[in-house]
Amino acid sequence: MTRDVFEIIDELFRKRLQVLELNPDAPLVDYGLDSVRSIDLIVEMENRFEVPISDEQAASMRTLRDVVDQVTASLTLRAGQEESAA
Repeated sequence: MTRDVFEIIDELFRKRLQVLELNPDAPLVDYGLDSVRSIDLIVEMENRFEVPISDEQAASMRTLRDVVDQVTASLTLRAGQEESAA
């Protein structure tokens, strides 16, 4: 699942930032990510993956790897909650 998450997020960020390739460990601001694009991307990820991303979580996501790790953690938490509810 993590690979799928990475591929989706990588494609999403490359399209929005209009770059051909992203270094997963480079700061996203180096690629031109600003606060407006950041908010748009967070909303799109929340909708795409059906997970909430808090302002604190969003502020900690500085690289593509950070974003993938956060979304993966949120998906894992959601899956655990769904299992315990079943």
